[in-house]
Amino acid sequence: MTDAPEDGTVARDWVRLATFACAALSCALSAACLVVVMGGVSPQVTTAAHAATPARAEPLPPGNTPHVLVAVELLLPHLPRPAPFPRSFATAVALAAGDAEATRLLLPLAAAAADGAPTLRQLAEDFGPAADALVLAEMGFGPDAGWFARRTARTMRLGAEFGAAGTPGLTALRDAAERLAEEDGPGAEAALAPLPQGAAPALDAWRARLARRLAADAARVQLAELAMARAQGTSR
Repeated sequence: MTDAPEDGTVARDWVRLATFACAALSCALSAACLVVVMGGVSPQVTTAAHAATPARAEPLPPGNTPHVLVAVELLLPHLPRPAPFPRSFATAVALAAGDAEATRLLLPLAAAAADGAPTLRQLAEDFGPAADALVLAEMGFGPDAGWFARRTARTMRLGAEFGAAGTPGLTALRDAAERLAEEDGPGAEAALAPLPQGAAPALDAWRARLARRLAADAARVQLAELAMARAQGTSR
């Protein structure tokens, strides 16, 4: 009577041991297969990775390369949008590495990829507070100015928009607002060019956002042209 449980226990132990041995053998076989497979496939993966590495000994020729076409097609949908696209940008740069022309067109997009590039409509909506910050700075007020000072700055800028005489800063802000109303981003940037950086941090931040939008718009045109030229087998 007392031997039966011990025999059952021993039998269960043998079953567990056999199961463990089978599992270990299966893992060993899987590892051996993986080593064999990787031994044949790994060089192909490595070769593809090296093709996207700037330090590659033999860079890809600047001809009709699928890598560049894939990089461009990966990025183009992101460029009109305001959202950041860091992963797609990093992938595109890796794909185009070794191609000097494609890389030259991609690198100016680094800031837009990291922080996004607001649309011109969004920039026009946000321009008022940034412009008021510059007027407040010219009046001697900081970002924490009170309601009355902010209202005065807005009134001064409104007067300049209707042709009243004002400071060079007010004139530049008026011209930039007009260009934004026409969705002319380069014109707005040119209008603000005479204004020094650092006078109003809020306006500086707005101008940086505008620069990212202009970079994205320029890259969209240039990359599309590059992809078309490469697809047609021509060299620019």
